[in-house]
Amino acid sequence: MKAAAGRVKITPGNGIPMGGNVRIDNKSRGVHDDLFCNILMLDDGKTEVCLMGFDFVGLKYETCNDIRKKVSKSTGIAASNITIWGTHTHSGPDTCMRMYHGIDEIIGEYLGETAVKVADGAGEIHKRYIEADLRIGRKEISDLSFNRRLVKKDGTVVMNFEEFEAEDIVGATGPTDPELLVLSVWKKTGELLACLVNFTLHPAILVGYKWLISRDFIHYLDEYLLDSYGRDAVVLFANGAEGNINHLNFKKTNQWRDFRETRRIGRKLGRHSKECIELSHPIEGPVSYESKTVAIPLREITLQEREWADMVLERDRDKVEDMFDGIPDKTYAKMIKGMLERPDKEFETVMQGMAVGEFAFVTFPGEVYVEFGLEVKKRSAFEYTMVIGLANSQSGYIPKEEAFLQGGYEVRTAWSSQLVYNAGDILVEMVDGKILRPLANKKELQNESY
Repeated sequence: MKAAAGRVKITPGNGIPMGGNVRIDNKSRGVHDDLFCNILMLDDGKTEVCLMGFDFVGLKYETCNDIRKKVSKSTGIAASNITIWGTHTHSGPDTCMRMYHGIDEIIGEYLGETAVKVADGAGEIHKRYIEADLRIGRKEISDLSFNRRLVKKDGTVVMNFEEFEAEDIVGATGPTDPELLVLSVWKKTGELLACLVNFTLHPAILVGYKWLISRDFIHYLDEYLLDSYGRDAVVLFANGAEGNINHLNFKKTNQWRDFRETRRIGRKLGRHSKECIELSHPIEGPVSYESKTVAIPLREITLQEREWADMVLERDRDKVEDMFDGIPDKTYAKMIKGMLERPDKEFETVMQGMAVGEFAFVTFPGEVYVEFGLEVKKRSAFEYTMVIGLANSQSGYIPKEEAFLQGGYEVRTAWSSQLVYNAGDILVEMVDGKILRPLANKKELQNESY
């Protein structure tokens, strides 16, 4: 196995519109820590793949395709063998261009420059292939992530970032995914070349805190591992099925929402990741890779939603859109009006997966509920299965069907939640049938050949 890794700095200049929240003034005013595109390439002599993790809230399908084409041209790697995802920091540029109007030009220009810069960087990284070994490790972490959909004594559902009395909460609507997986890539000299850290947790602690660009807790995770293994190592972070998972423990009412909390969580996740690396074991075998273009039906906007949007735009016509957590009604109404003009009936995206030995990863196109990620892992024939969310496009939230009756943030129709009610079930079947099973079949054939 040969591998190459590197990082490309993609920090925008001051004044870029920030994504992940709705603020009166959403323009960045400085940089707390730089954003990166972290890149890992693997080549077993027959199959070559490129994994790219962007410190963005997400990326549109068209943008991912543009990046893929440019990287393919600079490296010679087939575009279909390039996997792209967003780490989902809420303190980066608004690369999905959904919350605000009139920012397409500045964001488009930034993304165009970023695509060229990343492609050039990938071309240079591609020249640095070395012989390498792969290792995989896992650990369960129970105190960093929480299901943010809480059930009150009266049976109603409230989000853990909303106002409520802690003693009125009886539990959550669903589970978390406590599994931390780390794929590490080692030089023959015994030094760490790169690692891919996979954990399910919304990087939404800061939400544009002080209008500073930041990777959120990922920055401190990265720093911890680089301090441990050398500054030349490359750390890729891939989020899991984090659609209903964040860091807020409703039993602790004094949690910080600033850099103290990102430092606490990031360093703790870094320590756990190092333990995974130290306890990991080798994985061997050829690289298997699957990539399929799929389409998911878009949700039909109801007459009631149309009438509601018209009412809100009239009612709140003089109201300023500003909210730290969640989205104001006026912003929802604007998004619904914009969605009415879309010509498409389906959301097109790419689903991908890769396997080496007993390790595999699969992708989802948006912020999928944790239950779907757990179902995919349950079905997988691989002992170690990563679920990478926000990959190859940003389809928005993908909730459980019953969540639409419960209410809550992720189910409200908008660009941030636009697929049909049973989209999660559809995607699980697609991942299982189109990605996991073909990868498992290849594994069986390889074992028989061996």
